[in-house]
Amino acid sequence: MASTGTYTFNPSLADIIIAAYGRCQIRRNVIDVDHLHDAAMAANLLQVDWSNEQVNLWTVELMTTTLVEGTATYDVDPATVMIMAAYISTGTSPVKDRIITSVDRDSYAAYPDKTSTGLPTVYWFNHLIAPQITLWKPPDGNGPYTLNYYRARQMQDASIPNGLTPDVPFRFAEAYTAGLAFKLAELYNPQRMEELSTRAHESFQRAAQRDVEKAPFAIVPALGVYTQDVY
Repeated sequence: MASTGTYTFNPSLADIIIAAYGRCQIRRNVIDVDHLHDAAMAANLLQVDWSNEQVNLWTVELMTTTLVEGTATYDVDPATVMIMAAYISTGTSPVKDRIITSVDRDSYAAYPDKTSTGLPTVYWFNHLIAPQITLWKPPDGNGPYTLNYYRARQMQDASIPNGLTPDVPFRFAEAYTAGLAFKLAELYNPQRMEELSTRAHESFQRAAQRDVEKAPFAIVPALGVYTQDVY
């Protein structure tokens, strides 16, 4: 028995919308412009929900920012949902990398001296509409320094024309269809909302369980923070 030998299944948003409406008992021959407008809005709102279900690994990107001596605060792309990890690169050849850790607003506010320069060791990610990252200490003149951070970005806008596909990998296609069907049921078939809600939740959970990095996990206490040598 022959198989296709291809791995190209990647449905467009229009195809997913048709499938989602089918689960709401709305057949493709009655779908009109209003249906499509409602579906496009529902698809983008679904992606907002998924952006809050972090971390979506396919949205993780490495960003870099060249640091300026004495400057502590830098703009961050507004599409950034969260910063997962950060490190400072020092020098040119060889380049040396050093992990920096995150602090919250209150911890940053507690630092008494925010202007003296040095090697940055921590960062505060300020979740504004136009977000910023602030380093402590502000970088000194011993660089050059580069800030590198892994950020999870929001998903690209869902758009129907020209056969565009949603910004999701193959393994999330069913979850996306199920989630969109649930959102459309609220408008077009409320009687099915409970059933479609269950299907959407289960589909997302199955996909999310595969969207993880397989790596050992260990916790090592930083005892040096709590103890000091006594002479």
